[in-house]
Amino acid sequence: MARRKENQQRLERTVALIQRKWGQEALRQGMARARTVPHIPTGFPELDAATGIGGVPRGRITVLSGAATSGKVTLAALTLARSQARGRLAAYIDLPHTCDADYLDRCGVRLRDLLVVRPENTAQALELTLALAARSEIAAILFDHWGVIAGDGRRRSALDGMLDQVVGLLARSETALLVVQDPLSPWQRLLPVAGGPLAHYAALHLAISREQWFLAGPDVRGYRARVTLTKNKLGPAGQTVPIEIHFNGTVRGKGI
Repeated sequence: MARRKENQQRLERTVALIQRKWGQEALRQGMARARTVPHIPTGFPELDAATGIGGVPRGRITVLSGAATSGKVTLAALTLARSQARGRLAAYIDLPHTCDADYLDRCGVRLRDLLVVRPENTAQALELTLALAARSEIAAILFDHWGVIAGDGRRRSALDGMLDQVVGLLARSETALLVVQDPLSPWQRLLPVAGGPLAHYAALHLAISREQWFLAGPDVRGYRARVTLTKNKLGPAGQTVPIEIHFNGTVRGKGI
């Protein structure tokens, strides 16, 4: 017993010495149990594993960014479909009024359990986001498209306040908010907080880039893309995962 106590005191002195010199994060005594975070699988096992929690987090904000036809809306729609497990509702905030019901159906979204909201302006879109984020019966909200919000000249402080409220509401309702946006422009990357308030409040940022179309004659049958976890508050960041999306049916042309 005396020896065990002596060893414990020696360990505590060693830990204290290292932490004083290198900081609290340099060394931790013991290891915490891995926590289970409520999440929604994306349907891509390698991507779900890369997030560290098994998918996109519920009760948090996930950003999906990429150029046009990169696959960001498709990945968001596939995740939205999986959020509807056990008959739960999902919501689609369609700010640019470009929601394609046929395509959502091909992605597996149950249209009868989907609330499609088409705000008249950005202020209304933000108010509706707050209202929906508070509803625990809604499993996930897809916000399309954040670029409209970022480009309306709204002050940083106003967006900060709104997003701070959203984060609190999401945490209580355990609703996932999936936000689709374009890649950052070169000047946006120079901002003190790159990407503005959304980048600060997001728990997960998935950057998607399309690599190859899968064609069958004149028809598009799917595509290969790469997803990079540029930010991840719940697991390791920086990983890049290849995914393949094969359409349920045929989508004509390349207007995806």
